[in-house]
Amino acid sequence: MTEKRVDDERVDPDEISEGSTSEVCEPKCRIVIFNVGGTKFQTLRKTLNECERTKLSDELFLNAHYDEDAREFFFDKDPEMFRSVLNYVRSGQLHLPATLCGPLIKEELEFWGLSEIDIEPCCWAVYNNWTSTVNALEQLEKDRKQNVQHDLDDSASWYTKVKAKTWIFLTSHNSSIPAQIYGWVSLLFVMVAIFSFCAATHPIFKVPSLRSGANSTSGNASETDLQRFEEKTERHPVLFHIDIVCLTFFTAEYILRFICAPKKLKFLLFPLSILDLLAILPDYIEFVVYAASPDSVGETTFIHVMPLLRLMRAFRIFRLIRHVPGLWIMFYTLKASYKDLSLMLVFLLVGMLLFSSLIYFAEDKEVFTSIPHGFWWSVVTMTTVGYGDMYPSSTLGYFVGSLTAVCGVLLIGFTIPALVNNFSLYYQHVQFAIQKERLLKEQRKNDKETSGHKPLSNNHSHYRDPDVFQEHLPLYREIGNGSKSDSK
Repeated sequence: MTEKRVDDERVDPDEISEGSTSEVCEPKCRIVIFNVGGTKFQTLRKTLNECERTKLSDELFLNAHYDEDAREFFFDKDPEMFRSVLNYVRSGQLHLPATLCGPLIKEELEFWGLSEIDIEPCCWAVYNNWTSTVNALEQLEKDRKQNVQHDLDDSASWYTKVKAKTWIFLTSHNSSIPAQIYGWVSLLFVMVAIFSFCAATHPIFKVPSLRSGANSTSGNASETDLQRFEEKTERHPVLFHIDIVCLTFFTAEYILRFICAPKKLKFLLFPLSILDLLAILPDYIEFVVYAASPDSVGETTFIHVMPLLRLMRAFRIFRLIRHVPGLWIMFYTLKASYKDLSLMLVFLLVGMLLFSSLIYFAEDKEVFTSIPHGFWWSVVTMTTVGYGDMYPSSTLGYFVGSLTAVCGVLLIGFTIPALVNNFSLYYQHVQFAIQKERLLKEQRKNDKETSGHKPLSNNHSHYRDPDVFQEHLPLYREIGNGSKSDSK
């Protein structure tokens, strides 16, 4: 479908049909004046007609924005972006202003009839960086607000309302003073459980084992085996009771979260819920095994499985993510930067294969016995660790080692700054979101005090929580607009 072009001729009033969108009856001058956001631009009609890729060559589009009193075309748009569009009409090259963000540029381009493919390569990197940043922050906000809230109405039963309030109490520690107290108590249990897990491996917190289930009176056991069994130790009973108390708290919390969760399947598949389950399962497996067969402690198969089960208790550390935003941001940065991490691993793999091969042929075969044996040396050298267990001793080996270290520094310099920038970006956004939630809460409180409005009814009680209220707002909505919508 072809667009009507702006002509340099006069408009005959008799040729304008009834109901036509064209309202320009004045003679069309050779110079066209645009008023964009209070800034005026002038150009030739001939220039507009020569570029048909924008809406500026569409007569109907221009006439819809014509101001008869001022005899100019008025657009309530950004003048900086229009200057780039007008320069594109003149030169055929679209260069973007550095002061505008990606989403605004995209919206302006769509209004003027342009697309991203018209952007010049020199400006594409900046535009793409803006767009990627906004998309990453939107995904971060979505992941940060993963907890689905209950949808309540007037017909909701008291049981549903209790579950909704309990869910807010368990997931939003800033919703009320009791929720804050519960958050500190939960954090205390996590710290105590981590202490018990670490202290159980220290000799100070170990006592001689009192188990006699290993058949110590058996005649088949040698004196050495009996002596080794008598020297075995186990964790202090106090640590055992601490684990029981912490396990009871974690189990009750997990079950209560599951019962009150709006969507059970989403709760079970949530990463933190999976980690919570993996952290409490080893204790139950150990209790079941001990209760079923106490003599199985001495069996070889169970002895080999127990270290793995006890290692799973380390997942309790990840419960700190609920209470420390910086720790969650660190893990989220690794998750969101998987492309940068993959690139780093590829660089590391290529360097490992290359330099381990070079050092194998350059050095003595007694130290570097094979190329796979040199993988370890190349990795610790490229990462600038250098344990010193393997090192070159010849002139050619020194050269290969120096080259390996220099390439390792370049490898770190290429990839690590991207991770640091992502962490800084996400951390600052989370701090902004937390601060905005606090301001929203204070704003709503002040509005209630000044207007004298009554508290919201029970069917809207979940909106009083700042974490829940934030989910119903766009990412960058003004605080004032949010308070107005809340007061309604």
